[in-house]
Amino acid sequence: MYTKKMVTFISGFALLLLPHISYAQCNARLDNIDHLFDDFDQYHALQKVDAKKQLRINVINDEQCQLHIILTSENQAQLRGAFQSIAYQFRSDTQQLVSSSISRLQLVESAAEVELLIPSGTPVKAGLYTDRLQIKLYDQNNQLLDERQLDIETDIAPRTSLSVLGYNTFANTINLGELIPLQEYAMLPSLQVVTNSDIQLRVSSDNKGKLVHSMYQQQYAIDYNLDLAGNWLGLGQDTNKTFSYAGQTVFLLPLKIQLADFQEQAAGEYSDTIRFQISPLNY
Repeated sequence: MYTKKMVTFISGFALLLLPHISYAQCNARLDNIDHLFDDFDQYHALQKVDAKKQLRINVINDEQCQLHIILTSENQAQLRGAFQSIAYQFRSDTQQLVSSSISRLQLVESAAEVELLIPSGTPVKAGLYTDRLQIKLYDQNNQLLDERQLDIETDIAPRTSLSVLGYNTFANTINLGELIPLQEYAMLPSLQVVTNSDIQLRVSSDNKGKLVHSMYQQQYAIDYNLDLAGNWLGLGQDTNKTFSYAGQTVFLLPLKIQLADFQEQAAGEYSDTIRFQISPLNY
């Protein structure tokens, strides 16, 4: 009689316990991933603020679940391209920077927001960059509930600008003063090129490398050469110079002019127009 009663009691206890275990099971799953903001493609090294890509990871069926998300970068928090890798950082909605390639995210109202940041001042060459994020959803017991991969692809556009610095910066006309045979004239402005890509600088002369008399034109003309950052250029035809980007964002190009030997030139004003044009090289 005693043995029979004990068996009945234990069986009843097991029947009461099983429904409780089933009720506590968490069935949370990853839902859609929203792209809230992205200005990676407009990044350039001289900007004052970090470039940002903002994501919101949504979760469903998370009632009565204590969850967290582990975010892992396949490239160790680097965007890899053909020319270089760009280190970036994670920042969660708690504003805590994470330097490693693994970030633990807490959920708020069934979602976790995270920002990917390229720190301002990072030298970046224009081009296509990629990484892959592994997103894993865990419960309070560190049991994996769901996972997903998210490809990050950023095409940073070429950006180039050309400006004039130094002496006579704001003048369209440079006055050389008295023209003396074989004289060098260094009081010219410098060119400043700001770029995130390889560039081609095209230099052309309206008079093909000659200072031409204002009245007599080609009847009286003085040949000259242009020094561009230490390289003498003959301007008898258009000249193209290539500058390769290798982490240097700003190029400063001083200018000088040297006149050829001449004699018995007519008095008066001599002039020419030199044109500079830059364009990014797309490979």
